[in-house]
Amino acid sequence: MTEHIRHLELVGHATWPSLEDEWLNGWLLRAGGGVTRRANSVSPVYERDIDLDRQVARCEAWFEQRGLAPVFRLTQIADPAIDDCLDGRGYEHDLGAAIMTRPIAGFLDTDVSEVSVISTPTERWLDVMGRERGRGGAKRGALQNLLNRIEAPAGFASIELNGRLAAIGLGVVAGSYVALFMMRTEEEQRRRGLAKAVAVALARWGSDHGAAEAFLQVHPSNAPAIALYRSLGFERRYEYWYRQ
Repeated sequence: MTEHIRHLELVGHATWPSLEDEWLNGWLLRAGGGVTRRANSVSPVYERDIDLDRQVARCEAWFEQRGLAPVFRLTQIADPAIDDCLDGRGYEHDLGAAIMTRPIAGFLDTDVSEVSVISTPTERWLDVMGRERGRGGAKRGALQNLLNRIEAPAGFASIELNGRLAAIGLGVVAGSYVALFMMRTEEEQRRRGLAKAVAVALARWGSDHGAAEAFLQVHPSNAPAIALYRSLGFERRYEYWYRQ
């Protein structure tokens, strides 16, 4: 289980880039201009026999040098002493995401012809993401920079209804996995099966690029999204949380 979680962690990092990555004693430090916590946090990926207070202090200095507040992203495979150390330094706990996966094979016969998947985001695709996330110009620019740094095969999915993009999503392939990100549906178009169609289309697109499993992250409190993904056959594998 530990190695499987570690592998999925590396898949998640490989498919969602930051602007800067650095390894420090088995911990991955990432800075991405403040766009998404997973691209602006430190993850203890590998266990090391280290002085935790000194390690945390070095991480704090690294983020402060980049004008970012230090954020730690932990999973069940991290040494529990890390949480204890962060408690002692005044860090608060916040929910992160549940990781869910499923084989792609069962999606291959599903008709998703209404979904377009292309290799670069259009301005309209970015507009939908901006409205959903409430991003200003600076944040949108940082988001575009992150997306431009994706080196793996990437598919930007959308469904157009009445001349507007009603739903979008992003798929990125790493090894045998396609990771699904940025699943968004315009509020007035929800509960029409659009998100399901986008997820299936991206999984099939991932299969065309060598993936055999679909991978996604969902907030643990987002019951409707979790229900949707479970209806598609996704199973929860583990969770991560933040200390900040």
